[in-house]
Amino acid sequence: MSAEKVNQLFWLNYGQAIKDKAGANFGSTGVFFLASETQKGPLAGNDVLDVYTNRGIYDVGNNLLATDNLFYTPSSLHGYVEALSTFLWWVDLGGKSNVNLDSAERQALLDLDASQKWQLTEMRKAAAQFKEEKELGLVPTGDFYDWVQNGNATAYSAAVKDVKDKGQALAMIQGQKAGPMSPARDADLSKLTKALDQSKDYPGFNFASAMGNPPNPAELIRKQKSGEKVPDPPTSRIPVYNAPLYKKAVQDAMQYAIDSKHEPKNSVGIEIDLGKSTSDFHFGHTQGGASVDVSYGGWFSFSANASHEEESQTLDTHDEGSEVSVKLLYDTIEKVPISTGDWQIDVSKYKLRDDAPKDTRTLAKVNEMVIVTYLGYEITVGTKTASSLDTKFKQTTSAGGSVRVFGIPIGLGGSGSSTEEHNTHVASWDNAKKTFRVLPAPDNGFATIIGVIGEKFTLAT
Repeated sequence: MSAEKVNQLFWLNYGQAIKDKAGANFGSTGVFFLASETQKGPLAGNDVLDVYTNRGIYDVGNNLLATDNLFYTPSSLHGYVEALSTFLWWVDLGGKSNVNLDSAERQALLDLDASQKWQLTEMRKAAAQFKEEKELGLVPTGDFYDWVQNGNATAYSAAVKDVKDKGQALAMIQGQKAGPMSPARDADLSKLTKALDQSKDYPGFNFASAMGNPPNPAELIRKQKSGEKVPDPPTSRIPVYNAPLYKKAVQDAMQYAIDSKHEPKNSVGIEIDLGKSTSDFHFGHTQGGASVDVSYGGWFSFSANASHEEESQTLDTHDEGSEVSVKLLYDTIEKVPISTGDWQIDVSKYKLRDDAPKDTRTLAKVNEMVIVTYLGYEITVGTKTASSLDTKFKQTTSAGGSVRVFGIPIGLGGSGSSTEEHNTHVASWDNAKKTFRVLPAPDNGFATIIGVIGEKFTLAT
């Protein structure tokens, strides 16, 4: 069996085990997705500022899902609410056909799409600049919108204006076609406009959110317990997502963030059956089974780069794939519902234009997140695999690189230590026992989002 096939089956068996353990059962419109890179669980608790929780819930809920792909990439530049806006522009409004207007409409649609992508790119640049200046004390008052209005981030401002102009041009063309679905579509676009508005509050549509990376949970808790004031972070407005049960799901785990001796309370073995084929796995995707044509990253890979952004190498299990034992370590595994604000629309009344882009036809909305508190792994390998792993582990550690296990990136540092902390987890390798362990960093790895359950769009026919 090829190394690529072995890697694929490791992912699929892992996904099946997580789906079963979390009880991710769903109907005909449900889809289970794995994160190509795990996400930190949002900060939440009685003493945690709402803006931090708002941001974390948004980052999970706004993930862009595609029903022909088992994986999703967290924090995509173009997220669900933006994709929903694009979807609405490509709706079949039912107007009379007119060769000249049809041609102009299609070109206007393509122009708007390009403009929206430019705006998102410039917004990310502007947000990074604002956060940096805020932290340096160069922005004493105001939020992101105020900062932009004061003449900063001119490229972003130009992109915002360009999107508005392109949208108005498209709306004018579509208005001339007078399609019967235009009023409903325009009302739904208005909802999304409120959700994405940076200039003012629209309760139920948008809310304040912290910008940039959240503080270290352990540091936050220590400051709270000592009575030290936690500085207000820079903020912006984002679309509302709600997950009222999330706080209860992680509040105990948050408190363990200051307990360096806490280890996962539970474990379960994950059966890696290399005798199966992709058609044996069913996660609800549009093309059946798990045979969708997607790229599988390495289930266990090494990279010379600490952030795992450079080319990585998947662990070679030689002919010992069936000897690999994977144990999942955890405190709790559960599904937590997540919903949108008042801006969510009923897509079932719409059908798309025949020339609508493929990605408008494969959208799904996040309905639940799969949360694991104090997630870890214990992986035992065969003799030849252990030899390869030992060599790669030493080389990567010496180079200050990283390892990634089922989507969790772990920096190995440059000091030769096998327990250097990076991000949310730490790793250790016992060559004598041929066992690789991944454990949550005591002050930062209290909860991990490893997957989501989405709902496919059901459109009119």
